[in-house]
Amino acid sequence: MSFSPAQSYQWTGRVLQALRRSLLDHEFLEILPALLSSQDEPGARHSIAVLGDRARPQVKDEYGRVSVEGKWAYHLPVSHSVEKQMALEYADRVYCVTPCLRLLMDGEATSGRHLYTFFQVVVEWRTADANEVFTVTENILGGLAHYLAPILPEEGRGAAERLAGLQSGPYPRISFAEALTLAGRESQEPQNADLTHDEERILTEKFTSPFWIHRYPLGVRDSLYQQGEDGLQETYDLMLPAGHGELATGGLRPKDETEISEQSRLLGGEPNRVYAAWKKRSGIQTAGFGLGLERLVRHCAGADSVLELLAAHDSGPNRRIGAGE
Repeated sequence: MSFSPAQSYQWTGRVLQALRRSLLDHEFLEILPALLSSQDEPGARHSIAVLGDRARPQVKDEYGRVSVEGKWAYHLPVSHSVEKQMALEYADRVYCVTPCLRLLMDGEATSGRHLYTFFQVVVEWRTADANEVFTVTENILGGLAHYLAPILPEEGRGAAERLAGLQSGPYPRISFAEALTLAGRESQEPQNADLTHDEERILTEKFTSPFWIHRYPLGVRDSLYQQGEDGLQETYDLMLPAGHGELATGGLRPKDETEISEQSRLLGGEPNRVYAAWKKRSGIQTAGFGLGLERLVRHCAGADSVLELLAAHDSGPNRRIGAGE
C-alpha cells in the first residue's frame, strides 16, 4: 500500500491530534522545545547549527566536504532528555513535540523506521518507579487509540486491530537478557551489545501486541540512566509487534550528579555541567520516554516504511534516504 501526500498529512495530523488529547487527559502540560543548546548530550551524535553575525554564515563546499564560518555554534537537538527534566522544577508532568536530527548508522537507511530529521514526542514526569512509567505510558497509548478510532482517515491494513493492540495493556515485559534469548543470540556471543536489526525483527515477530524490554546492562545504551544495585540500568524500550520495532525509549534518570558524571565519561564525553549542577541543586527524580512520532504514524497506518508517509513539504536530508548517496 502506498500513501498519497494527502493521506500522509491526514494520518500524521490525526494521530498527533489523538495523542495530544490523551496526554491532556493524563494532565501533561505541553511545553515548547528548545531548538538549540549550548550543551551536548553524552553519547549522542550531534550536528551543529552555525549562526552568522547579522548575515548568513560563510559556507564552503569543496569536494564533498563542507566548512562553515559564523559567529556562534550550537548543538541541534538529538532528543530533549535533559531539557524536559529541568522543566520539571516548575511543573509535575510535561511533554513536547521535538524536532530532532541524527546521523544514520549502518543498515538504518533500509530499516523502514529511521530518518535523518524526525519528531519525538518526549514525555517526562516526577517519579522514581519504572512500573508507574509502564502503566502511564500504556494508558496514554490506549487513550490515543480511543480518540483515533472515530477519526481514522481510512481503515486500511487492519488499523482497528493495531489500535486494539495499543489498548491491550498491560503489555508483556521482558528483560534484556530474555530478549536476547528470544531473538536467538547464542550464549557464547556478547551479552552486553544491543539487539541487531535482524534480532529485533525476529523478536518483534514473536509478539502480537506492544511489549517492553527493560533492565539493560551498563554500556548497552548511549544515554544516562539510573543504575540499580545489581548493576543493571533502569531503562526500557517499548516495542511494536509484527516487525515494526522500537517505538519509544526511556528510563529512570540518574539519581545524582555523580552518576551523571561517571556515566558521561563511560560514554566517552564530558558531563553536561548545567545538567549535573541542576541535579545537585534540585534533587528532582524523574522518568520518561521519547516516542518516535513517524514510527507511531507508520504503525497506525500500516505503512511498510516511515518514508511512505514523508511530508510533501520535506525537502531536507530525508530525501536522500534510498537514493544511494
